[in-house]
Amino acid sequence: MATVDVTKFQATGSSRRHQAGSTRFYRLIYGVGFRPWEADAPKVGGELRELLDAEQAVRQPPYGAALDLGCGTGPWSIELARRGWDVVGVDIVPKAIRAARRRARDEDVDVTFVEGDVTALRSAGIGPGFSFVLDIECFNHLTDAQRASVGREVNAVATTDATMIVLVWSRARRGPFPPGARPDDLTAAFSGWEIVGEQAYEGALPRPMRNIAPRWYRLART
Repeated sequence: MATVDVTKFQATGSSRRHQAGSTRFYRLIYGVGFRPWEADAPKVGGELRELLDAEQAVRQPPYGAALDLGCGTGPWSIELARRGWDVVGVDIVPKAIRAARRRARDEDVDVTFVEGDVTALRSAGIGPGFSFVLDIECFNHLTDAQRASVGREVNAVATTDATMIVLVWSRARRGPFPPGARPDDLTAAFSGWEIVGEQAYEGALPRPMRNIAPRWYRLART
């Protein structure tokens, strides 16, 4: 079972500097209520549920511990918990974590939500034991250096037979918007993992976002 030390939430060194910049940006957009990644939640949820059905079909319950990277207000953490996973959701934005905890209480679901930096999971008090990792567009928003840090942290807290589902945009220059990722960006960041499945995201996207071409990837630790 994964462990969480709820007394440790702060990153150090370069991770703290990354955290400070990211926190300011996400506090701003959460503060004004601008959360475009939640606009298509029904379609994301439908596709994710199919992927989780397939994931659980090759496992035996109890499924174990799951880690939701960049969990936001917690809808996918709660979905995992309803399915029988022991879930920890982590996000850098205090307002998002507060909303996630309220959502879990309102829906009477047991999830641990941690305010912390995905590039410094262990400094956030998140310990080992996760057999499944979920990333719904968090990887999109990270620099290459931050992605390498996430990879090291995930390797430290994931089990040797862990799997991961990631939703990312295609890689392109988009000014202030997330750069997305190629398959080799994922395998470079998550050393010791391989892509064992992928499929296009089929949801209808708003006109300004129709060129982002999101894809679902399933990775397994080798």
